[in-house]
Amino acid sequence: MSSLDSVRFLHTGDLHLDSPLEGLSAGAPSDVLAVLRGATTAAWTNIVELAIRERVDFVLVAGDVFEVSSPTLLGQTRFRDGLARLADAGIASYIVHGNHDPADGRSWTPSLEFPALAHRFGTAAGESVDVLRDDRVIARIHGRSYPRPAVTENYAAGMRAAPDDPFSIGLLHANVGDRPGHANYAPCSTDDLRASGMGYWALGHVHQPGQVLADPPAFYCGIPQGRDPGELGARGCYLVEVDAARRVTARFVATDVVRWHPVELSIAGQTDDESLLRRIRSTIGSALEEADGRSLVVRLRLVGRGPLHASLVRPGYLDHLKLLVNEELAGSRPFAWLESVRDATRPELDVDARRETPDFVGDFLRTVAAARRSARSTDPDEHARWQELLRSSLAPLFEESARGRRYLSTASPTADELVGEILDDAESLGLDLLLAVEDGV
Repeated sequence: MSSLDSVRFLHTGDLHLDSPLEGLSAGAPSDVLAVLRGATTAAWTNIVELAIRERVDFVLVAGDVFEVSSPTLLGQTRFRDGLARLADAGIASYIVHGNHDPADGRSWTPSLEFPALAHRFGTAAGESVDVLRDDRVIARIHGRSYPRPAVTENYAAGMRAAPDDPFSIGLLHANVGDRPGHANYAPCSTDDLRASGMGYWALGHVHQPGQVLADPPAFYCGIPQGRDPGELGARGCYLVEVDAARRVTARFVATDVVRWHPVELSIAGQTDDESLLRRIRSTIGSALEEADGRSLVVRLRLVGRGPLHASLVRPGYLDHLKLLVNEELAGSRPFAWLESVRDATRPELDVDARRETPDFVGDFLRTVAAARRSARSTDPDEHARWQELLRSSLAPLFEESARGRRYLSTASPTADELVGEILDDAESLGLDLLLAVEDGV
């Protein structure tokens, strides 16, 4: 490229227009519900406005524009209108289809006319398009769409830039390195990306934004709007700049309008209902101040031991707590909506004192304490014996129960997990069950 041929473009994808956010049926007020229902299309609008504001040369959309292969008229229209706004600003767009919106679906109906500056890649291998500025080629984009939802062919292996090409970009919806938690569609490796000769890989499919490879730069843009509690944190797209020496700088820019925010609060030290409400209000308020102007959907989990446990287990208490908090939060913009409250607290108890009691509960607590000490012992024989005892005790759950494994957060606990959270939870659960028996509950 000549010294005049620097390039700026925006890399997005996984818009999933038409897909709802989880929790919409949980009693959200109408104004909050309207924001949640329109969040994915609002994020697309933010992307378009960002591209125009930054005066990029073009926009790349790396698949899964829609949630389903037969999207609604509203979703299609909103997407088409965004492309038209880009075209009116002289910004071309280049799109590939992914597994949610394959080319054999009705994602692009003939009743909607898309702008001439919007190019949709076909399903055949080897397609590339030149990007022009003042009749000069400033970049070449290589892309390939899915013809059907489940593509098992390695598309990246067939995408190659010629040595004398201008700055080349690979646009692909794919699973690089068989990432867990994502269907292994268009599977490829980082070696495939390196061998391509591309100057940049614009990837879609994985919803967490981030860099896959440094040379050549390869990024997953991630989903521009988180749709459920598993898609936490800022979501957006990448603004990419290529200088005259073909050095690439990719900057993440948030485009979401609402974020999921889990909160865990301990009731330790909380002596009454009012102190708990004050702490919840303060915690949510602080989170809202740090959310970069985004609204929040909050999921609250109460933990710890204390006298408030007796209140929390009363029928209707958690519903009333949620109602009171939401009444106080109502009307704020950006908003914070408490979507759910979960009680994981325990009764107030001096565990250390109870451990010294000469009864069955004391025996249980002393056994747990001994297991914890021995599993962390510096004596290798004692350490190994207790680690093996703990592991063999849990083996039926983690290794032999197909039905149980789907409820577990890990396929096989590490040694630290065995003597950490798992043993702590087992102690709390066992103690509560024994105390309930003791109290005749």
